[in-house]
Amino acid sequence: QAWNRAGFQSVDDFMRNFWEDWFLPMDPNNLLTMATKWQHGDVSRNTDGDLEAALGRVEAKVYVMPFEEDMFFPVRDCEYEEAMIPDSELRPIPSLWGHFTMFGVFDEDFEAIDEHIGELLNESV
Repeated sequence: QAWNRAGFQSVDDFMRNFWEDWFLPMDPNNLLTMATKWQHGDVSRNTDGDLEAALGRVEAKVYVMPFEEDMFFPVRDCEYEEAMIPDSELRPIPSLWGHFTMFGVFDEDFEAIDEHIGELLNESV
């Protein structure tokens, strides 16, 4: 019942006043463009489909920060990919909101994200 903590009275209330309020005003073409981007985004295009080679080229310090319960980018998928990136760390963000954690429904969501970003920006190069 995470919807209750967010101030909604029911799942139906959440669907109407969060989900529908967010997506219904959007131009459907924007949503199709996002879906196309996800389907065709492939960092391994320049390495003949070799994901390990592509991610192994990353030279920057990287914090991979998946949101727990995210069904688009599950922690286990991010863990697999993070292992291929040199000088990277897996930093899961705890939340029941999954992908919607980025909306900062709760202060602790942004605080966790900000903490990790702050640490990353303070890393010496």
